[in-house]
Amino acid sequence: MFFLSFLAPCIFSFFLGLRKRKKKGGLVVCLVGVVNKAEIWKLRQYKAKAKCFDIEAGKFIVVLNEDEAHENDLYVSDRIVISKGSVQSNALVDLSNDLVQRGEVGFFSEVSSKLKVNPGDVVEVRHTDRPASVDYIRKKIDGKYMEPAEIKCIISDLLDNTLSEVELSAWITAMHIRDLSSEEVVSLTNAIVDSGSSLNLGRHPIADKHCAGGVANNRTSMVIVPILAAAGLYIPKTSSRAITSASGTADTMEVLANVEFHVDEMREIVLKTKGCLVWGGGINLAPADDKMIRIRRSMHLDPRGLLMASILAKKKSVGAEFIAIDLPVGRGSKMEDMRGARLLAKEFLEIGAKLGMKIECFITDGSDPIGNGVGPGLECIDVLQVLQGTGPVDLMDKSCQLSGALLELAGKVEKGAGYEVALSLIKSGKAYNKMREIIEAQGGNANVRIDDIPVGKFRHEVVAEQDGRVENVNNKMISHIARAAGAPKDKGAGVILHCEHGDKVKKGDVLFEIISENDAKLSFALKALAAWPVVELQKVILGKVSQE
Repeated sequence: MFFLSFLAPCIFSFFLGLRKRKKKGGLVVCLVGVVNKAEIWKLRQYKAKAKCFDIEAGKFIVVLNEDEAHENDLYVSDRIVISKGSVQSNALVDLSNDLVQRGEVGFFSEVSSKLKVNPGDVVEVRHTDRPASVDYIRKKIDGKYMEPAEIKCIISDLLDNTLSEVELSAWITAMHIRDLSSEEVVSLTNAIVDSGSSLNLGRHPIADKHCAGGVANNRTSMVIVPILAAAGLYIPKTSSRAITSASGTADTMEVLANVEFHVDEMREIVLKTKGCLVWGGGINLAPADDKMIRIRRSMHLDPRGLLMASILAKKKSVGAEFIAIDLPVGRGSKMEDMRGARLLAKEFLEIGAKLGMKIECFITDGSDPIGNGVGPGLECIDVLQVLQGTGPVDLMDKSCQLSGALLELAGKVEKGAGYEVALSLIKSGKAYNKMREIIEAQGGNANVRIDDIPVGKFRHEVVAEQDGRVENVNNKMISHIARAAGAPKDKGAGVILHCEHGDKVKKGDVLFEIISENDAKLSFALKALAAWPVVELQKVILGKVSQE
């Protein structure tokens, strides 16, 4: 009995030392023996010459010669470390006997750029172990709590390109199905913040604002930033580019000024003007979040906990202390019911408090577009008009409501006085002058006029086919049409609205105009219009029931 108990672990260790691997011409059994893991992987490496492809793969992949890879126990989707001198990168394996010959490694742009590899350079290919983060992802799949260190490990491996998209997709799916506790959301937020640079202004108070999205135009940020900056608050606003919409805030601001800056440049702008409007994807703030967003969008998943961590990490990375969150609700927006919006708002307040942020959430009407123009240049016109005291009433009102709330939250004005103070900063011209300062600081023309804004010359008016009352202006459909016309790439393309929900219209009245910079894209938008109805009129008869 004693002999068996002694022998059993020895036999187990022996069989652990047996590794089977495919080799051309048969199956080879290698007796590794008693060697530690580091030494094993040191043996499993080889050198090869770089062959560079001027192609972006969208992920960190290298192509190995199939026969040579198999001889080195490497297969499709295996992980490797590839290095040139002291610089190294994790990568996933793809195989081909046609693209690369023996002694070669094929590099796509992402990896060759990171390693600064040129054609013919000698690189080293080395096996790497499965990361512990895969086991932590499995924990969430099984519905178990993830410790802060485990979440941080996943984010670290994500940044190092150690995790495959399949593994990241599994994690995002697990968070969607299993959800995250408030403690996990806090841990994820902090891990995302730690993944990149942070903006340290050394000034207070710092405000910020976020909109959950889904509403066409809705360029309140471009009005709120100059209002708050003119009132003495610091507001380093990072914004996104369009993914499915006709324009993101960064796309619209880019009509007026540069939006791509490094963190140090952003800091200089904010210290000089108290505000900025820059593209968040260009300044390395919370880069882990940018990687997850790409996968989330490709899967059309927005796990609630990940959504909150994503938003709050961007705010924490710029040092935001006071935050207003706009949650539009209504047909065609991202949230279609009040119950879901209230639940999300409550969770934002809870997580924000744990992160040391003062947050107020505003459930707003998202059933209609905000403003008149949809598309970068057209939205820019709305913003400049509002800052000059005219322009769309709904854009001015919503911007002043949110600005006023932040002024009160930060203690700049008494409770109940925020809206009037925000409105007075517009009427006095102080907000517009502050916007001109910000434009100039970001490399634009401070004396820009509305007539300078690009607007396409090719137009088509869409008119009402009968008398009626407008029931709905569909946010999604209007964005589709504006994109078909060329937005956001063509700054002067988009849609100009001439009606909104509840308006009475007569047959022949113009409902909206489609604007394009060339005739071909206008024709494409008109064809798309047949499949994407933008404006719906109220129906008197909602259905019909009759006897057979």
